[in-house]
Amino acid sequence: MADKVIGKNIMLYKQQDNTNYYLNGGTSQGTILGSTYYQISTTEETGAAANFTRTTDGEIARFITDVGEPNSTSIPSGTWTFYNYFSITTSITGSPMFAILIYKYNGTSLSLIASSDSVYLTSTSTTLYTTEIEVPETSLDATDRIVVKYVVLAASGRTMTLYTEGTNVGYFNSTLVYDIPFACSTNCTFNVNVDQKEVTSQTSAWYKEFKNDIASWTVTCDGLITLDNYGYLFLLQQQQNRETILIKFVIDNGVDGLVIISGRCNLTTLTINAPYKDIGTYAVSLQGTGAYGTTGTSINPSGVIIAGGATTMKQYTAAGDETTITWSDMIGKTCLYVSRGGVDVREILTSGTPVADQVKWNTGTGTLTFGRALESDEFIRGLFN
Repeated sequence: MADKVIGKNIMLYKQQDNTNYYLNGGTSQGTILGSTYYQISTTEETGAAANFTRTTDGEIARFITDVGEPNSTSIPSGTWTFYNYFSITTSITGSPMFAILIYKYNGTSLSLIASSDSVYLTSTSTTLYTTEIEVPETSLDATDRIVVKYVVLAASGRTMTLYTEGTNVGYFNSTLVYDIPFACSTNCTFNVNVDQKEVTSQTSAWYKEFKNDIASWTVTCDGLITLDNYGYLFLLQQQQNRETILIKFVIDNGVDGLVIISGRCNLTTLTINAPYKDIGTYAVSLQGTGAYGTTGTSINPSGVIIAGGATTMKQYTAAGDETTITWSDMIGKTCLYVSRGGVDVREILTSGTPVADQVKWNTGTGTLTFGRALESDEFIRGLFN
């Protein structure tokens, strides 16, 4: 039995269909199965060009999504369209070509999902090639990642170049559904109600009998935090457009790990409070539509993905007197939540110097700074997106 059950965080998501994924050739994903891979991301790296060359037949470049992406348990069937710039030196005699292969990676091995036909180069100069690949419906595990490989053929000693980033951006449009987090809360209530149908009969021994009937569920939360690029207007537009919202409600079961309750909701109420000389806040009430789902996961010190890659939990047990914790794998992420010894930290700064119970998050270095030194054996937990 869990030693405590504490609702720690609710994440609100907007689902985006037919997501564009960028081939960020300037961002290494490290060595996987003996080869170097580069990033596939929904965010385009806008830096200098990062190109790949090869003079012999074989793989010219390999790309993979971040850990926990694409945040889905299945790939819908349909057409993926790839947009790539290629060039070749000297000439196009001998029909130089390239092909694209799509895999899923489970952490230990690759499984081929689909591949393109051969695409023949039509010019020696830098040219945009549009390639369509029919992808079948494919099941994914929660931790599976997507891999895209480019193979060149008939190079015959000539330099073939695949371009990414900069002026010649490489990307593809997929059938994947992507969850975009836009708000989170640390004060929320999940409620399930099951109607009861009376089935009393002569054999009921003078007691009423009931059977479970239709179930419904609701979520209410206040103290909402808006994430980058989203705010009150976004929620108002969701309500006006009658769009459903995806929620993922994280329950901390103490030593038994985490449970995630997820489902789609309608935004029934949105309350914005702007008191005189005080901090403005807002709250929402959500009516669940359809069944909710539950998934369990375990906690480990290196961090656990608790929402399909969107949110990662980190934890730390203090030796005593520390004023900083550095999680280098959280560099570039937003700090959503911090607790000290089970007590929520109310103020998370991104600049200045924290005092008292404040903390400051430096996304550039992955450092969490505390206004008050940690005590021996004090337990720290953080949520990052």
